[in-house]
Amino acid sequence: MPTLSLPTLLLGSLLFALSGTEASATGSKPAPGKELWLFGGGEPICSSVEPQKCLPEFNQQAAEFFAQTEAIRHKVFQVDAATLQRWQQSELWPDSTQRRQHLQSALLPLLTAVLGQPLAEPDWHHHFNHLELTGDEQSLLDDWFEIRPLTQNGATRTMQVYYAGTPDYVRAMFEAFVASGRERATARTGKVVLRPRLVLITASSYNVFEWVDYYQQLFTAAGAEVVWLPIEPAIIQGSPCAELDQQRLFWNGQLQRQARYPELAAYQQQFCQQQEKLTELVASADLFFINGGDQSLTMRSLQDFNGNWTEVAVMLQQKLAEGIPLGGSSAGTAVQSGRPGSNIPMLSGGSTASALLNGTLATDADRPLCQLFQQCNPLLGEPVLTYKADGGLQSFTLGVLDTHFRERAREGRLMKLLLDSGANTGVGIDEATLLRVNFVTAEQAELSVMGPGGVWIVQTTPSLHSAPNAQGWRLSGMQASRLLAGDSATLSSTTIQVRLHCPETSHYPAQQIDVSAFAEKAQWRWLQQGGKVQACQREDQQWRYQQLPLILEVNNANS
Repeated sequence: MPTLSLPTLLLGSLLFALSGTEASATGSKPAPGKELWLFGGGEPICSSVEPQKCLPEFNQQAAEFFAQTEAIRHKVFQVDAATLQRWQQSELWPDSTQRRQHLQSALLPLLTAVLGQPLAEPDWHHHFNHLELTGDEQSLLDDWFEIRPLTQNGATRTMQVYYAGTPDYVRAMFEAFVASGRERATARTGKVVLRPRLVLITASSYNVFEWVDYYQQLFTAAGAEVVWLPIEPAIIQGSPCAELDQQRLFWNGQLQRQARYPELAAYQQQFCQQQEKLTELVASADLFFINGGDQSLTMRSLQDFNGNWTEVAVMLQQKLAEGIPLGGSSAGTAVQSGRPGSNIPMLSGGSTASALLNGTLATDADRPLCQLFQQCNPLLGEPVLTYKADGGLQSFTLGVLDTHFRERAREGRLMKLLLDSGANTGVGIDEATLLRVNFVTAEQAELSVMGPGGVWIVQTTPSLHSAPNAQGWRLSGMQASRLLAGDSATLSSTTIQVRLHCPETSHYPAQQIDVSAFAEKAQWRWLQQGGKVQACQREDQQWRYQQLPLILEVNNANS
């Protein structure tokens, strides 16, 4: 991630603020319609679990703060005789019986060797590295032996966020989000709202409890009153309240979380037993935020087993339509794609390589521990790009959303999904970057960007063409725009008008633009068609451009 100068960041922040609800690009004052704050994920936040993301000049103060607050810095594991015996007797294993027997015989002496020794997460995982456990196997083993860390007064130790040590531009993004909620709440109620109520949704996490304290501290520091909405699949899919911990294993692949997080589990139980309080909490919101993780989990927390919206989801969508801002990061952004009755899908998993070489499949990715419950999708034997054909939360109605975009080279998977689903528009957001979306009408929105990365918007044209051949296939008829801080755009599902922070005369041959980003890979390459495109480079060499025509060639022979 390039380091931007302070003047660049301040300029981007100023232009971002001017492009929002207070003033549009034309200086008019739009009505406070639906507003989305879409974070690309990977925001560098100074915390006890990621101290490397603290600003260097704050390292000492952060370390002292984490020590004073008895912050958890990593998970801790300890093998005791009683748990070891239960583990030996358990039939829970994510793979075949034969593999379970093989690995249990290999694991037993390793577990016995560290009996009674508390091990930090890096040491614990290093102890088993040579066994090459799968992700499901390691996760289940971790859950068996993770211990609850306690403060001196007997409470559960939590992650701690040291907000002052977080980069200025990150704080500016979160504070702008909270400020919008504050301004809209004040206008809506006619009373000055000092701390808007932010309803936090952590349903994207496999462990719904893990990041609650982290986000509560982050948004409290950013100026909000934070309350947690404790939804997850186990509580939504009709599980008896007394069986949430057992059902969490089925839905999320998580074991014994109630014992690890007793305070949050007790809070959740209150809402499970009186679920009308979930809807009441949503109705009280001035802001919403959905965390990162797995967007399919969020959808299973908002829809019942038959795909019907829950009362919580209906109220959430109603509040968004009334202009209550919704923010999301990573999966919390990706889950927002969709429009009722349209072909705008929600991405649910897969890389560019898997999408281009193995295709796409209109299904959710497999749940954790699907083999244990004999519910793995037989069509997912090969890695493919998966998507939910009828979309996600359907708050972003103009196209498909993708995140961690430039960092994970996701341009190819987004274009392949547009081709296979028939959707017209895809939007990819880089890490630590924010796209603010203000809907002017149901079919049109004003976009603005904040942060050091970019936002990539690709749209199909009437000349969209896919040409398979013996070696692979070729896709043409796409046009891509890339926005950086200070840029804005007006977007509908079929058209885009881009306003770049470039000199008017900055037109470049298409073949010169973003050459490093479109470098040829072993299995595919990008071709920029002829002609000139309005574009320019920022001081960190990142390109901003509009409607760059692209061709994608995929060579299956090298797969």
